[in-house]
Amino acid sequence: MNQLRWLQQIVTLMALMVLFAGCAQLPEYARPQFYRSEKDSTASKTGFGYRQLAISDFQATSLADSSEASHKHIYARSCLTIRPAQKTRISIFQTAYQDQSLFVGKISGAEFEALFIPECSWWNPDVPTQRTAYVLEHEQIHFALAELAARLLNRLADDELGDFVALGNDYQEAQQEIVEKLQGMAYQAMESGLEEHTDFDESTSLFHDPEAQRSWRETMEKRLQEERSR
Repeated sequence: MNQLRWLQQIVTLMALMVLFAGCAQLPEYARPQFYRSEKDSTASKTGFGYRQLAISDFQATSLADSSEASHKHIYARSCLTIRPAQKTRISIFQTAYQDQSLFVGKISGAEFEALFIPECSWWNPDVPTQRTAYVLEHEQIHFALAELAARLLNRLADDELGDFVALGNDYQEAQQEIVEKLQGMAYQAMESGLEEHTDFDESTSLFHDPEAQRSWRETMEKRLQEERSR
């Protein structure tokens, strides 16, 4: 079994970020927040990396919060996560210490990626035609913010994991410690960017402001370009 794929699924299941756009107000239910699916949820096992979004990418058939207020005021919901990329490698080997069996785990070449999860991303079918481009651009900027958080994490990952060693009495225990480490790094990266997601929503979701949103988009594009050139 591909260990990294297993890790990705676990981290994705437990570290989904739900982001809202197009709100007439920004009440508590519409603020950027984390959505943590149940372990057996069918959502959030797949996704794609940063690219241009289309309305067809929003495949959830309903909002998890089915209140009338949320359906009326939320135009779109983007479900984003940060998880280990395929190039991340883990190794777990068995050794002995003071005549006791011990399993040791290490992480090498760690790289994280931001993903958009279609299964739990929702598009309100009642979005006015004249607002479609605005709402889609809004969700694209949220995706860009998540991508920036993942790229920043990648620059810090080597230092964070350089001395990390997972120890366990069996293989599963060492593996679980690795999962928790990667999961914690993903959570921290998303939480560190949550304030900026909130600032963005408060700048562009409380009222229709194409100029403010365009400024955010241009800033995101510039920051992404700067990250690519590092």
